Amino acid sequence: MKIDEVFDNVYCVDVFVGGEEGVVSSYILDFGMKAVIEPGPQSSVESVIEALEEIGVKNLDYIFVTHVHLDHGGGAGALSNRYGARIVCHERGKKHVVNPERLWKASLEFSEKSAIYGKPENVDESAVITARDGDVFRLKDVELVVLDTPGHAPHHLSFMLKDFRMLFPGDSAGMCINGEVIPTTPPPFNYELWRRSVEKMMSVEPLYIAYTHFGIYDADLLLEKVLETAERWAKMAEKAGSLEEFISAVNEEDGQFRRFMDACSHSEIMREWVLHGFRGVYEAVRNK
Repeated sequence: MKIDEVFDNVYCVDVFVGGEEGVVSSYILDFGMKAVIEPGPQSSVESVIEALEEIGVKNLDYIFVTHVHLDHGGGAGALSNRYGARIVCHERGKKHVVNPERLWKASLEFSEKSAIYGKPENVDESAVITARDGDVFRLKDVELVVLDTPGHAPHHLSFMLKDFRMLFPGDSAGMCINGEVIPTTPPPFNYELWRRSVEKMMSVEPLYIAYTHFGIYDADLLLEKVLETAERWAKMAEKAGSLEEFISAVNEEDGQFRRFMDACSHSEIMREWVLHGFRGVYEAVRNK
């Protein structure tokens, strides 16, 4: 576990998934009310707890989950059960937060490597708040605004820390390592919904983007770049005769992708996510 106070009372925590660093960021907001954004997987929840203790946060009010995929929201139940915090998620994800049994089985069927995330804990239904586009959560000192950002998943939310103009996009803005960004697009991926979600995030003009994968960057043109990359990949997928041909074309023609892969060479987990993403783009384009 590593902690970085990126702004006053805003902390980025590397939770070290499966022993790999630089893969999943969890964020702690230490204001008048205390919150965790993106608790990460169940297997790394002790890292979040250790970070809260090191910072001096003894009571947790909210846990904000962009979507229920195990690497993002798997630890929410354990944190809620420990601290009595309310979990905020999309209404379509609530049932999987309350009882994650089906989600757990589906994740293992999708990839045997999902076991590395650990099985999430059940929580009482009363502990879960469903959020919609435009909802505002006041942490006394600051406001967190909800954005509905489907595409990566139909139940995907993003959050904007209004006072800092800091966007927490989950997977809706891709993955970013050392400033190199690529889309995160595992199947079933809805390209059109995702594109509109990125455009929505661009419209709120964030100054900073707090990626779950991985870390905080100046927003600069990152959203524009990830949109351009997805559009470029979609065209390649349309021309390719097979998934393998599509992957080969990206490897050969996309220098940004090669730089991203060099930057994440330390992580087997990320490399697997990239392969799933290729399949999501290919299937979305070929089946539209």
